[in-house]
Amino acid sequence: MMFASVIKSALLVLVALSGIASANPVHIDKRAWPRGTVTCGTAKHTLANVKAATARGYSLMNSPIGTNSYPHKFNNREGLDMWCTGKTAFNEFPILSSGALYSGASPGADRVVFANDGTYCAVITHTGAGGNNFLSCDGD
Repeated sequence: MMFASVIKSALLVLVALSGIASANPVHIDKRAWPRGTVTCGTAKHTLANVKAATARGYSLMNSPIGTNSYPHKFNNREGLDMWCTGKTAFNEFPILSSGALYSGASPGADRVVFANDGTYCAVITHTGAGGNNFLSCDGD
């Protein structure tokens, strides 16, 4: 009888603790990378290319390249979802459909977006957006 009482008390403590644990906020890591290929219009970008373009853009934060000075601030006038937790300042950098890293020539239509600390946020495109606007790419 005493053993059953001890087990019952232990179970009650565990149930109470599990309720406390589930009430605590869950830690969310930096933005997850896309699961595979990202499609912007007809252009397809592999995960490796998305990561490389993001890293290259971040590495050039203090020394932008090209006539449009990439990377530069992305204002998100379109209100696109930026999937990087708690970030509010965004930068854009070209991602080329050839898979090559942007080196200052024509930037093409597609961009990676990242936060000031290098956290990846999204892949966006001018393709189909009209004017100088952007749309989110599929698969991001």
